[in-house]
Amino acid sequence: MDDRPSENKTLERDFIPQRFTDLFLNPSRLMGNVGRWPRWWIAGILILLANGIATTWVGPIMLEEYKNNAHSSQLLLDDDEMKNRLENAVGANGKNKFVAVLTNGMNSWSSTLLFSLMLVFFCKMAGGKGSLNQGFGIVHWAALLPQVVGTMSKTALSLNTGEFARITLSPATFLPGEMVGGFIYVFLDTFADVTVLWGLMIVVVGFEVVFQLERTPALLSVLMPWALASGVMVGIRLMFGF
Repeated sequence: MDDRPSENKTLERDFIPQRFTDLFLNPSRLMGNVGRWPRWWIAGILILLANGIATTWVGPIMLEEYKNNAHSSQLLLDDDEMKNRLENAVGANGKNKFVAVLTNGMNSWSSTLLFSLMLVFFCKMAGGKGSLNQGFGIVHWAALLPQVVGTMSKTALSLNTGEFARITLSPATFLPGEMVGGFIYVFLDTFADVTVLWGLMIVVVGFEVVFQLERTPALLSVLMPWALASGVMVGIRLMFGF
């Protein structure tokens, strides 16, 4: 049985470069094509590579900052044990870049897969008519904004400044340095990242075009689970100090 929406039958088979252009200029056409040919694994591989490479490049900066602040974020480990583990992690990244890229990238792709499942569940609960495969396509292609564009932008800034915790694509960038890592900073960085919000709006378009939802249920089925997951992330970041 063909689960592709009938209103997209007139679309011609698209090319991957066109999808990147449509992501910025014509999200409705992008999602119409995603509804016909999800190809979510292509976006997933790009997410894996972008995050794997970025995390590996920025890893030494990130871990050095975390090591210097271990006393404020430790849970079950003392400072010496925490520092030893972090130093070993930096060394491991340095010895085998391929493994580091693959491992770090798979972590990001796994989170995208989990988020896709969550959003599709809420969308179906709201009356969406699409398939799981289409839902994966919608979320993965929209996720290129925060997971590739946002990640690589922050990586470039981090490598240029030598900082990690201070780099954000949200209004938190205007806060004074002493507020970095605090609740307001983490809240803004999590809930007001420009590329994240932009990507969420693309997902809403996808649920409207492919799952045939009205604007309000499409918004709710995206924003509610995202707010829940982001709230948990804020707590984790404050607990671990990153």
